[in-house]
Amino acid sequence: MGGFFECVGRTPFGSLLAFLMVIVGVGVYCGTLYRALTLVIEGILNQLFGFSVTWLEIIRVMFVIIAVVMGLFAILLLIFGFLATGATRKNVYSGPRCIMGGRISAGFLIIISYLLCVGWIAIVCINLVAVVGYAATSAICSQEIYRHTAQELTDLHYCFNITRFGIYRNLSYSSTESIPGSETICEHSELRTLCDRVTEAGPLFCVAFGASVVIVFGMIQYLICLTANYTRIKISKELTEYRDAVEMEELEVNPSFIQKGPPPYLGDTHSSLS
Repeated sequence: MGGFFECVGRTPFGSLLAFLMVIVGVGVYCGTLYRALTLVIEGILNQLFGFSVTWLEIIRVMFVIIAVVMGLFAILLLIFGFLATGATRKNVYSGPRCIMGGRISAGFLIIISYLLCVGWIAIVCINLVAVVGYAATSAICSQEIYRHTAQELTDLHYCFNITRFGIYRNLSYSSTESIPGSETICEHSELRTLCDRVTEAGPLFCVAFGASVVIVFGMIQYLICLTANYTRIKISKELTEYRDAVEMEELEVNPSFIQKGPPPYLGDTHSSLS
């Protein structure tokens, strides 16, 4: 049982929870948003409107890079959480130089985590725009397309114009190129295909929005754990200085005094929460 409790004492449950939130959130976010953008780019813009939007294709590729970077950073923060927890901290950050290195590392990771947290908050806001666009398009499909037959839409001369959402085909091509495609579709079959693709991609945008919120909470959890670990490492420095002062005083009074090992760290029994 002693080995079990020692293992539990070395486990940073707070960092482990944040790691799971970030890893699961990034996996779900990148997977769902990549699929949703594929439906929009290839299923709607390329097939129905006949032109491509360069910046959407760049964003789709960036999600793969974001997934790799966030995964590596989450693993790095988890490793630091193990090093700064319980008895492991007592062994790793025992000397003055090790303590200073631990404080610098913790401070650097706090800054990076804060910047990433702010960045993901901005991504949440961008995803909210996509969710609102899905809701607006879904309402258009429900009220203007699904409720009417092909003959009714033909009599009404109804056409769907994608410029309603600020997407223009001339922005993706230079002025010297012939601009392919069209910004409107009027055929009933194409309109229903458009709405079907929107119905398929919309829930993926909503799931991606929820996953980005989970990532933000995971980064906040990491910030809490890093701040707690920074404080504990700082306290260990103060305890080391206090121990050295006491030992020097004891040596002056009693020359036969034997120096003791590293002092116990405050809160070791509960430090696994970090």
